[in-house]
Amino acid sequence: MAGDGDLLEVCQRMAQVLGVTAAVELLGRCPHSEVGALMQQARAFVQHSVRALSGDSEGTPVAVIEAGASGLPVVATRHAGIPDVIIEGETGFLVDEGDVAGMAAYMIQLARGPALAAGMGQAGRKRIEEHFSMEKSIGNLWKIIESVIEQPGRAHATR
Repeated sequence: MAGDGDLLEVCQRMAQVLGVTAAVELLGRCPHSEVGALMQQARAFVQHSVRALSGDSEGTPVAVIEAGASGLPVVATRHAGIPDVIIEGETGFLVDEGDVAGMAAYMIQLARGPALAAGMGQAGRKRIEEHFSMEKSIGNLWKIIESVIEQPGRAHATR
């Protein structure tokens, strides 16, 4: 697991209590270049996002997009913008928030099915290239700007 935050210490203690510290790597914060290398070695990317008790939730996690661009199938929650990126059963698997058993089952399925993981990863990479690339985002933004500029009768403010 790469990354840090409020739950890193909890995860470290949990690994100790469960006796799995030899089988689990909790790397903490990693440079972006190292995260990319880790993704190249992985079978899948897993992110279990949940809405905070305060009601706060993230938007579309960049890490999910990066994982797809890296050719990894994603196992994640139906949370915020994640379902906009991941197509269930095609580019990855989605579970409800808190469905740890369902997430574990999908992780095992991908671990035992390298061909399935590779196929989903390839589909994910294609989806990211087609819908979430920088060129696509800039093109969409430009279309919005053009539509505002070209609206007939629109008053333009000048200073």
